[in-house]
Parts: sequence; structure tokens; C-alpha cells
Amino acid sequence: MVSIRSILLVLVCAAAASTRGQEPLLEPTSVRALPAVMTFPDDLTPDMTGANVLTLADAESRALSISPSLAALRAEVTAARWECVQAGLPPNPTGGYLASEVGNDGRAGQQGAYLGQQFIRGGKLDYAQSVAAREARVREQLYDVERLRLLTDVRTVFVDTYLSQLEIELADQLLGLSLKGVDTSNKLIEAGEGRRTDVLQAEIESQRAGASKRQATVRRDAGWRRLAALTGLPAETPQVVDADLTALLGQTDWQASASRLIAASPAIAARVAEIERARCNIALQKSQAVADVTAQVSVQYDDSTDDTVAGVQIGVPLMLWNRNQGGVGRAQAELVAAHRRLESTEQTLHRQLADAFGRYERAKTQAETLASEVLPRAKESLGLSTEGYAAGEVSYLELLTVQRTYFQVSLERLALLREMNEMSQLIEGRLLSGSGQLD
Repeated sequence: MVSIRSILLVLVCAAAASTRGQEPLLEPTSVRALPAVMTFPDDLTPDMTGANVLTLADAESRALSISPSLAALRAEVTAARWECVQAGLPPNPTGGYLASEVGNDGRAGQQGAYLGQQFIRGGKLDYAQSVAAREARVREQLYDVERLRLLTDVRTVFVDTYLSQLEIELADQLLGLSLKGVDTSNKLIEAGEGRRTDVLQAEIESQRAGASKRQATVRRDAGWRRLAALTGLPAETPQVVDADLTALLGQTDWQASASRLIAASPAIAARVAEIERARCNIALQKSQAVADVTAQVSVQYDDSTDDTVAGVQIGVPLMLWNRNQGGVGRAQAELVAAHRRLESTEQTLHRQLADAFGRYERAKTQAETLASEVLPRAKESLGLSTEGYAAGEVSYLELLTVQRTYFQVSLERLALLREMNEMSQLIEGRLLSGSGQLD
């Protein structure tokens, strides 16, 4: 947009020329068109007029509802809960027909029925149910792990797509300025003041701006296709996404992030549940040394004596050689392994957090430097160059250089925002990403 100061400058020059009785150097139609100052990425807003806008909440809801990996893990949780029910059920009683001495003296012998039952001792059923309950808890935590992976993926791609929209807006502004530059240079040539090199440079800049816009569009389309794959939306028709970039500034304290990670990580909770399962399994394996009792009662009719005969059998294994020593030792070793896996997971998460937080802080520091120091100077330089070009004090090539610098700095900050987004979402997602990769 033409500034008031520049308009006044042109009018003053024209008035001065007319007072000297000279013809103006340029016709009014060929007066230099002043390039508008580009806006900073914080001020950029994708054009949402009449667009079907997708919010982050909608994207998350869609992703959670259609995810096949979450559905599979949900079914595994249900199966584990039914296994918990089954593990606590006692054996069914046995019953049947019993006959003996059949055919002696041509008689039917002793015939009747029996009923038997195995009695589980040592609390085996309770311990088995406890182990199954802990296994169900592990499955629930693995479900939460996958859910958080999915949400991290959706949030990362969503904001990245939004940043691509801002890049398109920025490139579109540069393209508009470049096209104005081409038009202005041609008018200067027609007025006999311009140079062919300025026209060529303006055309080159216009072509580069067009390429930048196409590249930004390709990036936006690729991001949308990733988002569409996660949400089930049509990949062929990109929608405008509306994101809030203020959330990217939330990671400010290392200790707080580390504490939240350990306290709220479902991966840690799954390891803790594995320890509890291993501890319950030790009790279960030790209970195997307590012998179960099998009892059976029978009632028979003796055809030879017309008497009713009753029988009782009770059996108990003699726990002499096998007292499940190997099972107990294995369970104890599994408990040690579960503790070590928890420590390993915590160590790995701390290492990954240190890397992610370091990358986030580096990107944030650079982005803040650009916002507070570099971009204001680049914007001021662009404004001064624009005014100088209007006054004939700055060549178009110099104006293009300043304009390109401002554009490149703005793109650099968008790239830093992408890095901040990726690391911030990863930290908020408890370092869980890459959904859908089930074993």
C-alpha cells in the first residue's frame, strides 16, 4: 500500500518541477508504484473467508474415533479383563456313571453314580486373578500410550499444516510485490528512465516468488495428506486449519517438564504395572507348592444283595520332588527384570527429554532473536528502502535485496516455529509419537 509520506514526496517533486516551468519527467501513469511492506508471520492469518475450517479439537476427535490401532488395543483390554474373570473361577465338579462287578453270577452287579470336585488351596485362584488384573492394567496403559502417540502425531501435523498456510500467505505477498515490481520496471522503461536489467531482475524475482509459493503449497498439501490419513478426511480437498501458536511457548522449565514426564507418562505407568504383575506372579508361583485336594463320593446299588453302597475317595499330591522351585525362581528373575526395564525406560525418557528440550530451547532462542532484533531491523530497512526507491535514491536491485532479506528472515522464523512445534508437541505428549505401529 502506498504510504502517505511517499505520496507527499511525489507531489512535492511534481510541484517543484512545475514551478521551474519544466515538463514532468514521468507521466502520472508511470509514477513508481511503492511496494507494500510485508507483514510479520505473527500477523499473518490464513484466509478463512467461506472456508471449511478444521479445528484441532475436531481433528483429535476424528482421529480417536477412527484409529484401528486404538480399536485393536481396546479389544485387547477387554480380552484381558475377561481373562481376569476367568482366572478366578474354580474348577467345575465332575460327575458320571459308575458300575462294577457287572455279570457276576449273571447279575447287574453294583451300579450307581459319582460326584467329584477338585479343591484349589493356597489362594491360587486369588493370586491368579491378581496377576490377570495386573496384566489388564498393563494393557490399559499400552492403550493410553498409543492414544497419546496418536494425539501427538495429530497435533504436530495440524500445527505444521497451519504454519504451511502462513508460508503460503507470506509467499503470496512476495509474489504480489514482485509482480508490482515487474509492472513498475516496465513502466519505467516506457518512460525512458528504467533499465532492462531492472526488468529482468524483477521478472526473475517474480519467478522465484512463484516457485516459493508453489513449494509452500506442496508442503501444505503434504501436511494435509498426513492429517487426512490420521483423521479420515478426504486427502484430495485440503481444508483450512485454525491453530493457536501461543501454546508453542509453554515449555519454559526443564525441571517441571521432567517431573511431569515421570508423573504422567503412560509408558512409565505400564512399566510399574509390569512390576506389580511380576510381584503377584511370585505369590502365585509360591502357592503352587500347596497341594490341591481332589474328593469324590459315589453311591451304588448292589443287585446281588439289594444293598446301597456308598464310597468316598480323597486324593492329595505328595509334594516331594516338585514344589515349583523353577517357577518361583523364574518369577523372581522376572521381577528383577521388570525393575530394570522401568529404570531403563526412565533413563531413556530423560535422555530423549534432554534432547527434545535442548532443540526446543535453541529454536525458541533463535526465534525470539529474530522477532525482537532481526525482523524489526529488516522491516525498518524495507521501509527505508521503499521510501528511497520512491525518491530515486535506491535502485530496484537494492530494493529487491532488502525485500528478499525480509522474506528469508520471515521464512527462517517459520522454520524455527516448526522445530518448536515438533519438540513442544513431543514434550507435551510425554515423548510418545509414531502411532499405528503395533507389534
